[in-house]
Formats: sequence, C-alpha cells, structure tokens
Amino acid sequence: MEPEINSMSDEEMLTYCKTADQETVRRCVSILARRYESSLLNYIFRMVGDRDIAEDLLQETFVRIYRKSREYRKIARFSTWLYKIATNLSLNEIRNRRHRPLLTLNLPVDSGEGGEEMVSLLESEDNKLPIRMLQDRELAGLVTDTLDELPEAYRMVIILCDMENFSYQEAAEVLGVQPGTIGSRLARARDFFLQRLLPYLRQARR
Repeated sequence: MEPEINSMSDEEMLTYCKTADQETVRRCVSILARRYESSLLNYIFRMVGDRDIAEDLLQETFVRIYRKSREYRKIARFSTWLYKIATNLSLNEIRNRRHRPLLTLNLPVDSGEGGEEMVSLLESEDNKLPIRMLQDRELAGLVTDTLDELPEAYRMVIILCDMENFSYQEAAEVLGVQPGTIGSRLARARDFFLQRLLPYLRQARR
C-alpha cells in the first residue's frame, strides 16, 4: 500500500523518492514546489532583481531537484539543499550579466498591489538588519546602493541570515563555508551598513 505522500515531511519525501517510480517522484517534487515556491521565488527575486528571470530560475531549481532526487542525503535538511541549488543558479545568472543590478529590495512578488518598497532597516541597539516595510524611497535607494557596494560574499550572508533568517550553520551549508566564516562576514557586512546608514537614520529620527 502506497504511503500518504502529502503527510510526509520534506526529508521523508525525498528519501521515499530514492526507490519510487518516476511518476511518484514527479508527484513528490510537485508537492515540494507548492510548499516552497512562494518563499523561494522571493529569495531568488531579491538576488537577481528581475521577476521573469527569477521565475525561470525557480523552475530550473525544481527541475534539478527532480533530476537529483535520488542523490539527496538525509544528513542535510531539504530546505538547505533546495536553497543551495537556487543560490548557485542565481549566482551564475548574476555573474553572467554584471552590467545589470545584482539585487533588489522590492516587496515579495506575491504581495499584491499597493505595497511600498521593502528595505532592511538597521537597528543600532543590537546591530541587526531585520526586514521592515518603509515609506522612505530615499532610504530604500541608499540600502540598495550599499548592498551593491558589498562584495558578493558579504551580500550573500546578508540575504540568507538577515532576510531569510537562516542560522549560521544553515547559511554555511548553502554557501559551502564554515559557520565561523559566516559570522565574520556578517559582522563586517553589518558594520559596513552601520557606517553608511546610521547618519541617515539619526537624521530621520529628528
């Protein structure tokens, strides 16, 4: 008797795919796509700055999940593996079109009409970069410019840790580095933001 696929966890589903027929694998990947497509599309969109390209990369990500489903190892969370594939595809796209914007901080693409731009607002109290909804287009532009000036490695940890709320360990697995490297890069990136944004934020609070 076939188990109820919809009730499986991500990891259970991928493990089941190792011995399942191709039609069942397609069903499993379709379920996984429904679970992650919205959040993953937003993630890719922030990286590449183009909705059409983001949608193409999202589709390609799940095509690769389908093709590599039997290679999944349960030692890693499925979401980590998924984001690693999406990250690599996005970085390849960015590197192939250096003349175009590397990152946008627009609202999530499924947010509907009437939304203002989403930016990372620096909180000097604990030196974090939570995502906030702001009306200030000038600040949005400053944040985008600051991100563009960051080296790619620092930009990536900002996206993963401060926008996607990945832990250091999870971000390290996605980027293929040690957790300590994530911590040091994030500290430098946040300090860079502090130096650039704090004068503006102080002025805005007056």
